[in-house]
Amino acid sequence: MGVAESESINSAVAGGKRNPRVIVVGTGLSGVCMGIRLMEAGFTDLTLYEKAGGLGGTWYYNFYPGLRCDVPSYYYQYSFSPSSSWSHRFCGGPEIQQYYETTAKKYNVFERIKFNSEVKHSEFRGGKWHIDLENGDTDEADILIAACGILVRPKYPEIEGMDTFEGKILHTARWEKDIDLAGKNVGVIGSGSTGIQMIKPLTEICNKVVSFQRTPQWIVPVPNRKYSKLNEKVLDTFPVISKVFHHSISYFMETIMGTGVIKDGMARRLIGKACQWNLNTVKDPKLRKALTPDYVAMCKRLVMSSEFYPAIQKPNAELVTEHIERFEPNGIRTKDGVLHELDVVALATGYHAGEHMMPMTMSVENGPTLEDAWKDGVYGYRTVAMPDFPNFFMVMGPNSPVGNFSLAAIAEVQSGYIMNFVEKWANREFEKVSPKRTATDRFIQDMKDNMKGTVWLTGCDSWYLDKNGVPVSWPWTAAKFRNDLKEPDYSEYEMER
Repeated sequence: MGVAESESINSAVAGGKRNPRVIVVGTGLSGVCMGIRLMEAGFTDLTLYEKAGGLGGTWYYNFYPGLRCDVPSYYYQYSFSPSSSWSHRFCGGPEIQQYYETTAKKYNVFERIKFNSEVKHSEFRGGKWHIDLENGDTDEADILIAACGILVRPKYPEIEGMDTFEGKILHTARWEKDIDLAGKNVGVIGSGSTGIQMIKPLTEICNKVVSFQRTPQWIVPVPNRKYSKLNEKVLDTFPVISKVFHHSISYFMETIMGTGVIKDGMARRLIGKACQWNLNTVKDPKLRKALTPDYVAMCKRLVMSSEFYPAIQKPNAELVTEHIERFEPNGIRTKDGVLHELDVVALATGYHAGEHMMPMTMSVENGPTLEDAWKDGVYGYRTVAMPDFPNFFMVMGPNSPVGNFSLAAIAEVQSGYIMNFVEKWANREFEKVSPKRTATDRFIQDMKDNMKGTVWLTGCDSWYLDKNGVPVSWPWTAAKFRNDLKEPDYSEYEMER
């Protein structure tokens, strides 16, 4: 839809209500959720811009061996669109990506997505957001919503000699679907969720698998149960059971896992004991010691796996804890002088966490740039808005409870909150809105004060911490998150009528 056409729509008045032109940046699960909210409310002058060739965000880009979500499938779906056909307790990437694509089509969002369209710059001037895309196109909107995710841009390590390696180096977020690993010697750099997920499937096809571990992880044993066709049939016949599954798993994750990260107590100790029990299944004392973390469970993102410890003990698997010195043509040499001969190296080295909209640039006429606003660290008001950036909202913005509960649940809460402002703009209750600076500062200070008892400040380095060592997650319960974002406190917003 062109700008001229959208202006024509906005000028039309039906019962005094306007139809805002809305742009959503990103079509991961948060962008799709936001699009569904808008379409269901009748706000159809909508475009979702996606830099990739398909939707799904993480689930579009990732397809490395062993990929699966570490959140239970029935909890990683929208509550308003439950699926009866999940194949496993923790489903693989293609199945998850298909769920979100199917849901986007079901709610008529898919046809409003423009793929291969990366937003380069957004500027608020003349009462509208003006959008510049990498391909040279432009657009404008009354309301701009960023749903760009938190783990987007892959992080590549800087290791001497990488350009001399005669084998293949792949980041797990930029994998090659047709790569043949059968009979190869494969090295995996990184031991977070991705690096751990890869070990079992690689040991089943490779000649040798070498896991280069810088920091060991706590791993909670959760078997990846396979669901039967009977399970699917029952859920199709009795949809209410699917809702019961969703709510019961939500309750467990939010009361056990969610409570454990924000305060010390029974939940945190219970998870710690489960992790220690899992670790004790490693028979070799030397290997077990090398795999033992020196920090509290959940200080880093907790890994869920019943497969890693058996896999790393296989004859064709090796754990290397010596620091990497350099790449050489035939492999990786560690600081103990050993050359590990390899054909392929997988970089499971994560992402530049917490960039949100960046590297997209943003500016406001006679106001700040995004770079200026975030020069001392990312922040937002109640995870969804920023002072001095009018008519701009975020899904999965700073301090979203990504370490506490499901991203799908977070997206539902935040998109519902944002819809209050879309409705008010449509009803002509304001032209421009943004949170007050005083309200934002008060919220940020309140969060910092309540971070002191969280597990993220117990002494480890993780992507939950910003460059200043401050956690960028949510220091309260899931119930408080839902309550705080149920209805906006409009007295904490600047509203220009």
